[in-house]
Amino acid sequence: MIKKIAIVLLIALVTAGAINAKPKKRVVYMFGLSASFTDSVAYITDVQRMDPVYIESKTGFLYDRSIYSQQLQVFMEEKMGRPHTTCTVFFSKKKNKLEKKYLKIIKFHKKRNSLNIRQMEAGIFKFTPEEWTEHETI
Repeated sequence: MIKKIAIVLLIALVTAGAINAKPKKRVVYMFGLSASFTDSVAYITDVQRMDPVYIESKTGFLYDRSIYSQQLQVFMEEKMGRPHTTCTVFFSKKKNKLEKKYLKIIKFHKKRNSLNIRQMEAGIFKFTPEEWTEHETI
């Protein structure tokens, strides 16, 4: 019984700490992947330096991830003529760590022939840093 109470209190403390955590401005590196369920071709952006972005101070969580994904999705629809894509972003505080992830994704799909990944020319698409305000949610 005491273990259960201790676990509940610990969860409450951790949750309360995460709620009160403040965003920190950070430099991160980011790339995006755009794929469609109806097409075997996917597009991947170059690794980009993002300054500043807002990171949750306790968990390292990137604020506004969905907005960055949406930026890529709008670009794919309007400039590349590829509607109905699913876009995701990958980020890291360390460029070399993210570059390893980038190469791992390309290698994974080449090995399995699951997607034909086309690398976008450097600079053809650029993420735009978002300004975070207190009333926004993650």
